[in-house]
Amino acid sequence: MAEAILASLLPNLASAIAAPISNVGHLLSTVGDGVDWLRDELRSMRSFLVNTETSATEDHMSWADEIRAIVYDSEDIIDAFDAISSHPFACFVCHLRSRHRVGWKIREIKNRLDDHFRRRSGYINPAGDRSTSLDLHNRWIHGLLASSPWTHQGERIVGFEEDFDAVVGRLMNGSPELSVLSLVGMGGVGKTTLVKKVFNHSDVRRHFDHLAWVYVSRSFRLGNLVNEVAKGLMQIPSTEIDALSERQLQELLLRTLKEKRFLLVLDDVWDRGVWETIRLVLPINGHGNRVIITTRNSEVAASVVGARSCTHVLRPLSHEESWELFCDKVFAVSEPCPDELIEVAERIVRKCHGLPLANSNRGMNDAAKRSQLEWNHVLDNIYSDLIGNEVEVQGPLFLSYKDLPYPLKSCFLLCSIFPQDWNIPRKKLIRLWIAEGLIKDVERERVEDVAEKYLMELINRNIIQISIISSSGRVKACRIHHLLHQLSISISRAQNFSAVYEDQQAVIPSRASRISLQKSSYDALQNKGWEKLRSLFMFGIFDSLHISERMLKNLRLLRVLDLENASLVELPGEVGNLFHLRYLSVRGTRLEKLPVSLKNLCNLQTLDIRRTQLRKLSFEIKRLKNLRHLEMRQDEKSIKVPLGLSRMQYLQVVTGVQADCTFVHEVGKLTELRKLAVEDLRAEDAAVLCSSINNMAGLLSLSIFSIDVSTAIDLEKLNPSSLQKLHIAGRLERLPHWFSGISNLTKLRLGLSGLFADPFEVLRQLPNLVFLQLYEAYQGKVLRCANRGFIKLKILILTDLKELEEWEVEDGAMRCIQEMWIMSCSKLKTVPLGLEFLVTLQQLRLVSMPEHFVKRLNPSEGEDFIKVKHIPSIQVN
Repeated sequence: MAEAILASLLPNLASAIAAPISNVGHLLSTVGDGVDWLRDELRSMRSFLVNTETSATEDHMSWADEIRAIVYDSEDIIDAFDAISSHPFACFVCHLRSRHRVGWKIREIKNRLDDHFRRRSGYINPAGDRSTSLDLHNRWIHGLLASSPWTHQGERIVGFEEDFDAVVGRLMNGSPELSVLSLVGMGGVGKTTLVKKVFNHSDVRRHFDHLAWVYVSRSFRLGNLVNEVAKGLMQIPSTEIDALSERQLQELLLRTLKEKRFLLVLDDVWDRGVWETIRLVLPINGHGNRVIITTRNSEVAASVVGARSCTHVLRPLSHEESWELFCDKVFAVSEPCPDELIEVAERIVRKCHGLPLANSNRGMNDAAKRSQLEWNHVLDNIYSDLIGNEVEVQGPLFLSYKDLPYPLKSCFLLCSIFPQDWNIPRKKLIRLWIAEGLIKDVERERVEDVAEKYLMELINRNIIQISIISSSGRVKACRIHHLLHQLSISISRAQNFSAVYEDQQAVIPSRASRISLQKSSYDALQNKGWEKLRSLFMFGIFDSLHISERMLKNLRLLRVLDLENASLVELPGEVGNLFHLRYLSVRGTRLEKLPVSLKNLCNLQTLDIRRTQLRKLSFEIKRLKNLRHLEMRQDEKSIKVPLGLSRMQYLQVVTGVQADCTFVHEVGKLTELRKLAVEDLRAEDAAVLCSSINNMAGLLSLSIFSIDVSTAIDLEKLNPSSLQKLHIAGRLERLPHWFSGISNLTKLRLGLSGLFADPFEVLRQLPNLVFLQLYEAYQGKVLRCANRGFIKLKILILTDLKELEEWEVEDGAMRCIQEMWIMSCSKLKTVPLGLEFLVTLQQLRLVSMPEHFVKRLNPSEGEDFIKVKHIPSIQVN
């Protein structure tokens, strides 16, 4: 397949650029045709890379590296041509010279492809004669399981004692119906080890009449699955089973197991179709049959239907458990780690980051007999042993990368640019993927929604881990396990996808498409040689950062420029010549103004100027016609935007904007907005703002901050039926009539509202409300939570309700509440009457509450302690 794709490149080339280009005039006249050809061939080369990733022989991978380099250069040529074409009124001579360079570069690409194909055609063996790396994977994994010291029956399992008991309990107890237990976790976390220990346990083997273990793997053929299960569950010679038809085999299985109790383990399942294939041949006899599935993909577990099912997630070990496991493997029980080796041993354990497979690495065999120098060698080679590389037999973590669909591979590799253990904001990651062109266009779907699906697929595959979840249950930030992060760095560097620069002495590959500067100087970029750089990221402290004109002249192909939290005071005008720039962040810098040349960035999608010294945008901003995300929220003041913002029809996010009379009229034309946060709204402009917002059918998040908290703003004409998040900071005096109808609302903040009536009477009816915060919002003395109110509320925060004296919670209210904050409610006499009914409450936080209020909660003599004694965590500040 791969050879066929590459072979098809050359005939097409001949028709577009058939003869040698003999003169400049001919060159210039064919440049446009050449670029069109190059776009077509770029698609073919990318298809070749996709197929290479699938077949992945050593020869193919070497070939792919050369094609990948040609792909990068082809992308650069097309970007350069697009930049030239976008400036038709530039200097005529300069224009000709630039097109001349593009033409010659296209010819160079043609010659490289021609030479590459000629050299390769004499060396590639027929595809059928090759042994694929997938075969190597299977042989290597089977060998690992057979010989690894951590699978021996006589050894204990460190850190998984509770998991072991839970799994054994589910197998031997519970419903007599067929049940499926899915063990889910990242590669190397210990799923197979744990199940092997359970499988070999004497009580388990006595409990079941038939036991079978089928190693499925990513290369397993579903057509062979029933055959392998039959061989495992039935005491029949393999030759007899192989001679049966599929129907005969199914009937034999059902007949043999009809009155028997069996345990079937399907180990290392990658395909969601495995369960659908096997469930039809398993009898439903009410004898307590069990199936265990181990997988890295939670979607495999979710695919189990037609049987009772549950999922058990296996997490990495704690540091203490990792140390215990390490000592178990390396030293005898009676011989603790020698003092002189403790430091390097601790470093080894920390590098394993809770993965038992890393802790039990073969390189640690007989480590107790080695010198400190040899131990340091083990430390240096942990990553290479676990990660492997693309030429030799891949390590277990590389298998997870290998199984990713091609578009997800690049999305994963982009995570290499973030520092180790970094909490990666979900929105930022998605916007970077989009800016880098890594998200495929899907008809009738927003590119942001497609990117969200990519992220969830990586999470389901345990490639990316959720680190922060919002109050509404959405992913807010994510991170990557340290070893997978090292994997992404290793592959990215090998493919010239990206390079991380942490050390002043480090050498950055000149072909790297993306560079991440971390805790280091940016001086390396002041030199020439980075003309092909497509993305630049900076993390850490950069004292007196100065981005020079000369530096930006060397970075004309940049798509992403991320200067967040850098010590930047000025952005040079040369930034306006970065024609390809899609993502620009100066968030957290000391920038006071944006250069006028920014108007030239016609491809810019994201502009993040939050927490800067900016106070207004110049009128040229309206020329950023492709802008999708305009993030401007400041710590104190809003940002004034000029007339003409409505021309930016692709805008989906606008935050931190000053709601002056011009803006409130114009914003109604931005009908694609999903998130809007306005500040300094005057009462006389409220009605117009409501009318404008009503044009935004897809608006999901709305924040309105009033400029004068003493004057009520009238929001009655608002009709925000689609809202999921709402924050209003300003005087209302009463809740608008539409509040009870926002059925999709999950998060609500009301502040400075001056409400006279109990807001709970209306808010308790919101069926999906998960988070509620009231700060200086209510002037009444009594709050009442009626039965069946707030049915999904999980977090409640009450702050500065100065007049509140009593609060009652009826039995049946707030049935899902988990966290409650009561702050600076100086007249509140006691904790809510009925708080004892809130059996789901896990945390109670009391901040700046009167001394008499706190005393009533004293365990020894407090009158209200009986109301709160069921709450696991109570904190008083």
